[in-house]
Amino acid sequence: MSISSIPILAVDVLGSVIMVILSLLSLYQAKVLRGLDPDNAVFLYLMWISTGFTIFSVSRSMGHILKQFLIIAENADIWQGISVYSGSVNTASFMLVGLITLFFNQNWKINEKILFSRKKLEDTHIKLMDLNQTLEHKVIERTERLTSSEHKCRRIFEQSLDTILVTNNTFEIMETNPAGIELTGYTREEMAIKKMTIGNFFANPSEWKKICKKIQSKEYILNEEIEFSRPDNEFLLVLITGGVDYGAFGCAKTYHFIIKNVNEKRQMERQIAQADKLAALGELSAGVAHEINNPLGIILGYTQLLLKEEPEHKDDLKIIEKHVQNCKTVVSDLLSFSRKGSSEMGIVDINKVVDGVVKFLSNHSDFRNIEMTQNPHTGDKLNIIGNEQELAQVIINLVINACHAVDEKGEIDISTQKTDKNKILILVKDNGKGIKKNNLTRIFDPFFTTKPVGQGTGLGLSVGYGIIKRHKGDISVKSSKKNGTIFTISLPAAGTTTKV
Repeated sequence: MSISSIPILAVDVLGSVIMVILSLLSLYQAKVLRGLDPDNAVFLYLMWISTGFTIFSVSRSMGHILKQFLIIAENADIWQGISVYSGSVNTASFMLVGLITLFFNQNWKINEKILFSRKKLEDTHIKLMDLNQTLEHKVIERTERLTSSEHKCRRIFEQSLDTILVTNNTFEIMETNPAGIELTGYTREEMAIKKMTIGNFFANPSEWKKICKKIQSKEYILNEEIEFSRPDNEFLLVLITGGVDYGAFGCAKTYHFIIKNVNEKRQMERQIAQADKLAALGELSAGVAHEINNPLGIILGYTQLLLKEEPEHKDDLKIIEKHVQNCKTVVSDLLSFSRKGSSEMGIVDINKVVDGVVKFLSNHSDFRNIEMTQNPHTGDKLNIIGNEQELAQVIINLVINACHAVDEKGEIDISTQKTDKNKILILVKDNGKGIKKNNLTRIFDPFFTTKPVGQGTGLGLSVGYGIIKRHKGDISVKSSKKNGTIFTISLPAAGTTTKV
């Protein structure tokens, strides 16, 4: 080997080494990039092509170096045998690089599609995120509205002054409001334990059957007037409206009822009608009584005169005298009934009036077998503005009626109370057989009586009703066969103003 070829040899060997080093660095850098983004197709291509070039550079460099050493060692013939393999490795390396390049072209197209789809997915994801946030806001808003609506409905349900009942399809009570508990007299627990239906409140079971048929055929009822019976045997007149509710999909059928207590309204209407009736009858009674009273006085006077002059007709004349006296009693009651109340008013102690009535009647023969008790209000005096004689007349009449109700052998209790509304109450209670239900609305009618003929004129309660009304008060009655009868007189206490 000549000296002139040494620089060329050095350049060849040094270039081969540098080529290997550069290819390895390129391969290392490609791997680093690949590690940063494993899904990047360009980095994958760079890593594979760097691998191919590295194999080529190593094969090419090692072949050149080996060739130069064999030439220097004068073994060039050996290189002739090895060169075939070295060339094959170089060819395979270039083929690998070519195949990688061809594969990358297809891979790049696929990658572009993937990147495009990825971009669309990212855009769709952003839209979905926006929609999700919007949906969350709407859900929160709707939930707040629903909560507010439920709260309002619950307040309406709980604070309604009318009874609201919710029942299942067999009319078994599922829910009621506080007004329903007050109206029916049963707690929610009692209704649930006893599995009560709305029909349990009806005083007349036949009316409930009619309501059932009507609501099942029409699916609603409107302002049906029904009488309810409470557990304390009190009867209430109510208006009931109801209808079916099929609810949401898959929910069971329910019935909703709204019940309005019209008992006080009906009583007020009856009292107004009673007052009008009494006023009309009062005008008529005054004229009739005056027209009859004078002839009766003449008949009675001549009868008593004949009794003295014709004793042989004594029995007949006594019968005439008795019936004339009865007629005069009726006329006297008529005059009391028609009197406009011009009697003088003053401060009256109700406890004192009641005490006087009890003392007066306790000496009467009809009250010998009756246990009559007093329960007066203790504390401040029960003073009212009124007429003592008229009030005593009303109480006497109520106590006598109670005496007849217990058949002169029972218990009568007279009590007085004062309410928070500054009303004074007088209660006359007996344990008699009670007043028939169909007679309760008529007992204050003039000339209505359940007593045998000759034992009552039917004017006592009517006169008493008129007296209490003139005193700006009220009189009511509760009666049942089991518990007897209670008459309650309500009068304004002295010092209170009452609207007429």
